[in-house]
Amino acid sequence: MNKSIRHVAAQVWRGLFLEPDAYDEAADSPNPFVEGLFMVAFVGLLVGVAAGIGGLLDWAITPDLGRMRELILQGLQAMPWFEFLRGDAEALRQFDFGYDLGWRISEIFQPSALNLLSQLILTPLGLILSWLWFALIAQGVARLLGGNGTTRQTLGATALAVAPNLLNIFGLLPMVSVAAVGVWTLLARYVALRRVHENLTWGRTLIALLAPAILFVLLIVLLSLLLSSLFAALIGGLFS
Repeated sequence: MNKSIRHVAAQVWRGLFLEPDAYDEAADSPNPFVEGLFMVAFVGLLVGVAAGIGGLLDWAITPDLGRMRELILQGLQAMPWFEFLRGDAEALRQFDFGYDLGWRISEIFQPSALNLLSQLILTPLGLILSWLWFALIAQGVARLLGGNGTTRQTLGATALAVAPNLLNIFGLLPMVSVAAVGVWTLLARYVALRRVHENLTWGRTLIALLAPAILFVLLIVLLSLLLSSLFAALIGGLFS
């Protein structure tokens, strides 16, 4: 890794705006995998830090959940319908269980130091795994369709295609939604594949572009069916 942070930041910025030369530079770098890994981690860390700052702001303005829980419970207990529960021990037990469970679940999503730390770790890791999955599957499909680019080139170019994720930083601002990140990422990946596999038609490049997502969905569906079958068999065994 012989590039400075400043150079990587400038290259990511150019990749964000889909400059073909930036993708050519990433594909033809001396060590595309290592430099690509650094680039993806760099973007992931920036997004993770931004998410962490947003979490800190939420943490600062979020009221104490314990106090909210008590106040809401007091309000519910003051309602006329709650008197019916007091006369039914089983109904009151189910209410207490459901109320407690609901608040325990909400605590998982409450801003905390652990959640902030997880953002810094999981965001770069998620981007790295997404990059590798896309690059390797898209490269395999592109080669099957006659593409002439190498795996090293695809790894380098598609690493730069994570640049649109920087738009998630704007999620920090109130009332700002960055719904186009996914579409922009697809465009960046398309540019990356077209620059690496210049001999492919746009249609074949599009197939290679969409193949990783389609395969991922198919794997999720198959896994869901498998888990459903196992769960059904388990339930059937318990009641047989």
